Amino acid sequence: MGAPQKFLDKLKAITGVLLPTGIIYLPFAALTAVVGIVGLNGSELMQGYLPESFIYVNAFMTNVLPESFLTQFFYFMLIFAIYRLVIGGMCILFGKKPEMGGLLGLLGKIDLWVVILITVFTTFFVDGFSFIWFPIISFVPAMLLLRGSARLDNRPGIATRQEARTAKIFLIPAFLGLTFVTYIPLASVFGISLFNWRVPFPPSFAGLENYEALFTTDPFFWGSLRTTIIYAAFTVVVGMVYSMVIALLLNRKLPGKAAFRTIFYLPFIIPAVSSLMIWRLLYTHTGFINNIIDMFGGERRYFMLDETTIIPALAIIAVWTSGNIIVIKMAGLGNVPKVYQEAAEIDGASAWSRFWNITIPVMSPIIFYNMLMSLITHMQVVIPSLIMTGGGQAGGGTMPMGLRFITFQMYQTGFLQGFLGRAGAISFVLFVLVGVFTAILFISSKKWLFYEGGGPK
Repeated sequence: MGAPQKFLDKLKAITGVLLPTGIIYLPFAALTAVVGIVGLNGSELMQGYLPESFIYVNAFMTNVLPESFLTQFFYFMLIFAIYRLVIGGMCILFGKKPEMGGLLGLLGKIDLWVVILITVFTTFFVDGFSFIWFPIISFVPAMLLLRGSARLDNRPGIATRQEARTAKIFLIPAFLGLTFVTYIPLASVFGISLFNWRVPFPPSFAGLENYEALFTTDPFFWGSLRTTIIYAAFTVVVGMVYSMVIALLLNRKLPGKAAFRTIFYLPFIIPAVSSLMIWRLLYTHTGFINNIIDMFGGERRYFMLDETTIIPALAIIAVWTSGNIIVIKMAGLGNVPKVYQEAAEIDGASAWSRFWNITIPVMSPIIFYNMLMSLITHMQVVIPSLIMTGGGQAGGGTMPMGLRFITFQMYQTGFLQGFLGRAGAISFVLFVLVGVFTAILFISSKKWLFYEGGGPK
């Protein structure tokens, strides 16, 4: 052990692990209080240290939030300053007491999430990034507190807790990504859905009127919802069967197997727009598919206009592009223990019995994953509606209902007609619907999902 490490150990023995962290928290508490005071009184005190846009927030100038919310934010900053002052005092007083490690760690987690919320607020509602410096530097004391409290805590399992807290520190970028990309946009969509907002006019609060209009007076909502559910169910079921059959065939010893794998995987990497434009040509009244039908004496069909053929025709395209699922299932088939197959074969089990009672149960986690991802993907389908209708401009009442998916309805309502509140309501309803189907899939999977090692606890 070197001299620097001995010095640090002696310093910790004298001052405690968290004394330096507590000292750091005190100026941060003062800085937080200054921000709240300057924001509340609007005076020229330290105006040079705060951006002008922080006092005149862009979101309030555009009527997205009420003006009183800004005052409440500054009061919140004062409360947060007091909270940080308490943390600093506790670190100084109890920095040597291991029994306080758990409580200080909890306070650090709360501080970290408050800083994340302030980061989100200043990014989305302040005009630009001129105040982003405050939440960025505020991450420093929170991370020091999390790390120090983990080292101070001497309860059973200290090593595990210390590793967990260290992992959480390094996962902060991922938390921020989820917050900015998923949680905040979702909350924003729900907030927008509560307003009557038609661009370029200012929004006005409407409560649940947009949802009521969707379920009662909207002429296309229920039809688009029905189309989306039927398409997703049909595509998921057919896609699971198709991918399993192809994976089983390609898993056998066949000449040119590598070439066949490439052929079946290639549609997945072709851009979706290009694939749909090619299939649109194939589906035309004088296209290749109708020529084959005519060759065998059948009647030519308008595949993209007939309500009975639109969804199957689009599902065929989606199944054709499921090369990624085929590759995943091929990898899963390669991991099926051969000892199970050999034992069943010795016992006289048929090929179908071995497949149904051994291959399918062992493959069930992979099947479940592919089914879940396919369901979420196909519930959000929109590109076929845009491509098959010439960029979405063939809307109105002339568009076949089989092409009017709920995401296309949201796009047309929000971007073509300008009703952002109504589009937000459609989007949130879709989110809830996908969540319900996902929950049903998870609940039902308990009866057929098999993990060889026992599965997750």
